[in-house]
Amino acid sequence: MADSAYVIAAVEVDDWDAYRNDYLPTTLERIEANGGEMLVGTDEVERLEGEWPANWTVVIEFPSAEHAHDFFDDEEYAEVVGVRHEAADSTIVLAPGFDAE
Repeated sequence: MADSAYVIAAVEVDDWDAYRNDYLPTTLERIEANGGEMLVGTDEVERLEGEWPANWTVVIEFPSAEHAHDFFDDEEYAEVVGVRHEAADSTIVLAPGFDAE
């Protein structure tokens, strides 16, 4: 049974300076503090099919959905999430890891 949970984000960044300098450092710290690991953070995706409405793609692995929710509820993360809202438009989902059963 898969316990891991993945936060997947399609982000259209408009203000790269604010995103990189004011949002990312604290966000990466809070991901790690909540047991997560940034697996993907890139502007270099190869679209194989369909539309991909983003210039920045993120995949974060957490040990569980609870850990992912803890990250999103983290007080220090809450202090910078407004920067992301101002600097980018995002679609963010939480998905469980694959379970073959």
